Amino acid sequence: MKKKLFLGANPEIFANAKSLRYNMTPAENMLWSYLNVKTNTRFRRQHPLGNYIADFYCHKHKLVIELDGSIHQLPEIIQNDIEKQNFLEKEGLKVIRFTNDEVFNNLDKVLELINTHISSPFRGRGGLAKRIIPCLDVKDGRTVKGVNFVDLRDAGDPVELAWNYSRQGADELVFLDITATHERRKTMVELVKSVARQINIPFTIGGGINEIADADALLNAGADKISINSAAVRNPALIDELAKAFGVQFVVIAVDTRVNNGKNIVHLNGGRIPTEKETLDWILEAESRGAGEILLTSMDHDGTKAGFDNGLLKKVNDAVNIPVIASGGAGSVQHFVDVFEQTNVDAALAASVFHYGEILIPDLKDILRGRNIEIR
Repeated sequence: MKKKLFLGANPEIFANAKSLRYNMTPAENMLWSYLNVKTNTRFRRQHPLGNYIADFYCHKHKLVIELDGSIHQLPEIIQNDIEKQNFLEKEGLKVIRFTNDEVFNNLDKVLELINTHISSPFRGRGGLAKRIIPCLDVKDGRTVKGVNFVDLRDAGDPVELAWNYSRQGADELVFLDITATHERRKTMVELVKSVARQINIPFTIGGGINEIADADALLNAGADKISINSAAVRNPALIDELAKAFGVQFVVIAVDTRVNNGKNIVHLNGGRIPTEKETLDWILEAESRGAGEILLTSMDHDGTKAGFDNGLLKKVNDAVNIPVIASGGAGSVQHFVDVFEQTNVDAALAASVFHYGEILIPDLKDILRGRNIEIR
């Protein structure tokens, strides 16, 4: 727990943080007196994170709040703030900053902005930074890759892959458990615990989540978010129940879509079974019921390595107010450039191109930066 909660802070950092808790600035004291009450969540004050100390930190939402006084205008302090923020964001945390004057003179606005970040987590700096997300399909404890769960190939140990992706600079991970066993929940919980012990970036887990108890077990084991697909289509009220029980920020709705008779239609079972729901209509309903994020997979593009379905993704992203993750079709670095430039989605997800080393995340991020696409 220490590694994830404190990012390996040493005893000296702990001692320094403890002393600062009893010597907070007037602005820190003022914000602290309102923070946990007005945000309805738990923040820690003067919290150790690696070699740094965060003014306020919420582990649940991976959110750091920094208050800047006049000393933060000094060149050496500015440089330290930059290094600190880069470190924290590399570890998968969000950082928002306020000046002391903003706290003293416009506290309501400060609290409103904090609540906005809490209700829409992991979206980077002010919701602008794009995310790169490897997806790991897991069957019987191993990562596998095929097309629509057919012709599966072994792609490695999921915990080892997760650790490697975290080190490479992935922003988040998605695990989809496709294990066909009656002990699925137990299998998934053990996977989540193992992953949570190894990485500091957010991760989502999906597959076989059909009720509140499934989600509760996975979130308690260390997952940051849960993803539901077929269960939500068959019982839309489940979205309402999950959002009410855990908060919208924890609920990702995965949508598999194919074109039928000129319309994008929601499909189940890896794109094999069509429903009567049009894709955009279903996504808007899911958002209204409490979905915090949409993972949209074009089954027409999935496995083709011919690029994302940018037309559909732009249409959906323009219509909703929650983050959209693009999935299906990634085959080259240019496809990631295109999806961000043409659709403005929040994240792009891929599997085999990452698993088999066809695209390396550090190289991908360097190219995206070169195209002025803001990433972490």
